[in-house]
Amino acid sequence: MIFLGCDGGSTKTELLIADESGRILAHRVFSGCNYAFLGRDGFAHHMENAISSVLSDAELSPADLTFSLFGLPIYGEIPETEEHIPAILTAILGGAPYRIVNDSVVGWGGALGGLPGISIVAGTGAIVYGVDPAGNESRVNGWSLLFGDEGSCSWVGREVIKAFIKQADGRLPRTALYDVVREEFHLTHDLYFSKILQVDCRDDSSFVARLQMLALRAFERGDETMRAIYERAAGELAESILTAKRQLDFPADEPVRVSGTGGLFKAGEIVLAPFRRLVEAGGCTFCTPRYSPAVGAVAVAAKDHLPPEALTRMLDAIDAAL
Repeated sequence: MIFLGCDGGSTKTELLIADESGRILAHRVFSGCNYAFLGRDGFAHHMENAISSVLSDAELSPADLTFSLFGLPIYGEIPETEEHIPAILTAILGGAPYRIVNDSVVGWGGALGGLPGISIVAGTGAIVYGVDPAGNESRVNGWSLLFGDEGSCSWVGREVIKAFIKQADGRLPRTALYDVVREEFHLTHDLYFSKILQVDCRDDSSFVARLQMLALRAFERGDETMRAIYERAAGELAESILTAKRQLDFPADEPVRVSGTGGLFKAGEIVLAPFRRLVEAGGCTFCTPRYSPAVGAVAVAAKDHLPPEALTRMLDAIDAAL
């Protein structure tokens, strides 16, 4: 059996072909494949080039693939994607079997090896995806960088902005954060921060997320007010996890496996400690992610074709080879 997995995103598209033993037949990384950015024709051209390239590397045709899994951004979030993307992939694959999922699913597949549990990605945004032993699915959060994605780096960045503005006004006492922000943007006047808000935040969707690092820098300078922001972020993430758990059916006598990836967790114990405490109090156990999302895409492609033990052996072999 031969499986193709695609971890698609806005910045990169990673394709991996492997057989059931875990032997990698082809592996390539291309530029991003976000349909919203590329449009229908641009997406079609991009995916045709990517898929044909890895098939050529593996000396395979689409008919040789047992199953393919495509994790793609914004799939299922914009109505036309559910019509146009399948039509495009069907034309490329010529009838070979495949499935399309939102990219959060391959994050889960990598973090938990395609086995039951709940995964959270807390990076620029925050999204939870979980699967129970019966195969029921749940997705929570991930609605909007501006209006949702609570607990993400963007959410922490928004809290940094609010804290700095209030400290600049005198509505809150000034802490290390005030100095960190002024130093970061070389502000000679507090009101010059308005340019950051009105230009930089508008022109770069990931800009606010990067402000999370200023909260961490301020905390490392002794600003204990930042601890409260990270604890609230952990609470938001745990709430999303436990909401997904309530929507699924896990055995009552054992904890649910939870794994998390993304830039927010790189802040370390300031967010991990309260997050672990909250999810464990809710009947979960936190575990380190097992594989990358690209390996996760292969895991989701193969999980209905291989028993759990064989699936794990295959994924371990792929992971060791990468």
